[in-house]
Amino acid sequence: MNVKAGVRPFYDLVRCGCAYLLLANCQDKIPTQADLQTPQIVLVQAPPAAYQFPATPIGIHVRVDDPQGVNTLAGVDLTVRKINTTATLAKFNMRDNGQAGDILANDGQYFWPIDTALVHSQTGDFILETIAKDQSGLTSEAALDTIKILAGRENLSPQLLSLTIPTTITGDSAYAPVFRATANDADGLASLRFIRVEFFPPAFPKPTLVDSLFDDGKNNDGAARDGVFARAIPAAKLCGEGAFTVVLRAIDATSGESPALLGTLNVRRRGVNLPPGVGNLIAPTTISRNRTPNTYVLSVLASDPNCIADLKRVFFNTFLPNGNPSSGNPFAMRDDGKEGDAVAGDGRYSLTIQITPQNATGNYRFEFQAEDKKGALSDKIIQTISVTD
Repeated sequence: MNVKAGVRPFYDLVRCGCAYLLLANCQDKIPTQADLQTPQIVLVQAPPAAYQFPATPIGIHVRVDDPQGVNTLAGVDLTVRKINTTATLAKFNMRDNGQAGDILANDGQYFWPIDTALVHSQTGDFILETIAKDQSGLTSEAALDTIKILAGRENLSPQLLSLTIPTTITGDSAYAPVFRATANDADGLASLRFIRVEFFPPAFPKPTLVDSLFDDGKNNDGAARDGVFARAIPAAKLCGEGAFTVVLRAIDATSGESPALLGTLNVRRRGVNLPPGVGNLIAPTTISRNRTPNTYVLSVLASDPNCIADLKRVFFNTFLPNGNPSSGNPFAMRDDGKEGDAVAGDGRYSLTIQITPQNATGNYRFEFQAEDKKGALSDKIIQTISVTD
């Protein structure tokens, strides 16, 4: 039986079976050289966009090769002009002297920081034209790159300095522990809005609770506007149990985010564990073993009265027309957007199955079920699927 990539075979029915340089998003520009005796610009790197008042210097980096060796190079001219114009705004002789942003001298790697006055007085899209020349007067073909200069000052990201969170709490209690973090911002504390807190249960891909800490002097925050953000968060709002990962990020007035700070919180529960449930089955009642394509998606909605993060697995078992269980049992269903699952993390678990003409015709019994992390099983959904020619 052929197995498609990303498709679970349906067995037995299946047998069921970087310094000074801003390099992000740079593109390499490699011009064609007709004369191999001339210098060759083999790399141009420039940021795709920058602000008039950038947080870090704006640098242009050019790498040049020469058939006679880089020691024969005389320099690189950088010309700046507005896009769709021919007027030159500025012209620079780029550096390869190991100073002011250039790292190593005479290595064929040229650097130039864009002129501050030029940037401060101009916005819009610019053409950067670079031409290399050697000591004998030969020149390379022009290599072009573009850069967009945005109006205003580049926002500096906030920074989280420390956090204080409880080590263990009881989730099904009236307790409201205080979560506290200290943040700073080079643009000033007044630019900080809040600290976002996300709670990820163990082995669960999404946070089951997203909350915020504030620096407003309320709800267990001490003094307002002192850079310390705090809030009491009721334990009962937390879904799941075990070792949670707590992710905090400071958010500023322009929605800039700090790097994350991580903490661990152990959540335990004392209440009665309730079994999960399955429902809203989507599956065909009849499938053809000779159909093209010969794949079918089965899906079921799963839930847990305690918390969706308490789910351990969702699966199905199949039984052949003669009543024997499939050798591939149990078949794990997915909620990760793969193998037929449409949307990751929506609570609908799916799996794509495949049959071939080698699979016997007849009625197959499918039993869909969920299990939680404490071993409690849901009721079964039973579906008969007839395999025909």
